Amino acid sequence: MIILYHISQILQEGKSFLINNKNNGQHRVLLGFGLAFLVIFAVWVGLVASQSSFIAGYDRAIYGAIRNSNQAEYRLASLWTQVGDTIVITTISIALVLILAIFKKYGYAIFTSLVMICANGCNSIIKHVVKRQRPRIAASLNATGFSFPSGHSVGSMSLAIVLITLICLLVKQKPAKTILIALCVCFTLSIGFTRMYLHVHWPSDVTGGWLEGLTFGLLGAWILLWSEERKAAKERLWQ
Repeated sequence: MIILYHISQILQEGKSFLINNKNNGQHRVLLGFGLAFLVIFAVWVGLVASQSSFIAGYDRAIYGAIRNSNQAEYRLASLWTQVGDTIVITTISIALVLILAIFKKYGYAIFTSLVMICANGCNSIIKHVVKRQRPRIAASLNATGFSFPSGHSVGSMSLAIVLITLICLLVKQKPAKTILIALCVCFTLSIGFTRMYLHVHWPSDVTGGWLEGLTFGLLGAWILLWSEERKAAKERLWQ
């Protein structure tokens, strides 16, 4: 949550350039964050693929702290986790792209499309390369396919970063902006938690999914902010 807060602050600083024509180089900070998370994610993939003892201990420790014996909580988690399903995330993403295109925000629409397509496409590739098996799960949950990384976590985190970026660039009222960003953060964290709570993913699957979503989201936001700054600089030259 702290990381996402700092990212929103960086994006807000980037927006100030577009308004005040002051080159503060915030897109380079986003690039630094994106590359850092890319390295962390690559290391995480290597640890999971090699069945590291660190990952095994990590999963045991978090699973040991999560109890899902409460039936009401279990049913609630089973319902909420469906919001992070690939079909739902894809539908929301397509609707968002169409809305942005209707309002002629073509750069933002392309940004949204690229982040969501690349993040989920990479996730599918990694799943079939690592081929990690899921934990024992209840048949009623109907969770199929390989376990790592968690597709729900990748999709929800990627969408959250996209939405946070758009909120920082498009929403003017600070209270509304703060509330919307907080909702985005709670959304991705809660979806990831349900995957662990329901035991349909190992905790390291969820962490890997968040790392992957952060990586693609930040690199996409960097490209968007960089292109917006270049566009603004060119417009100043013609004034």
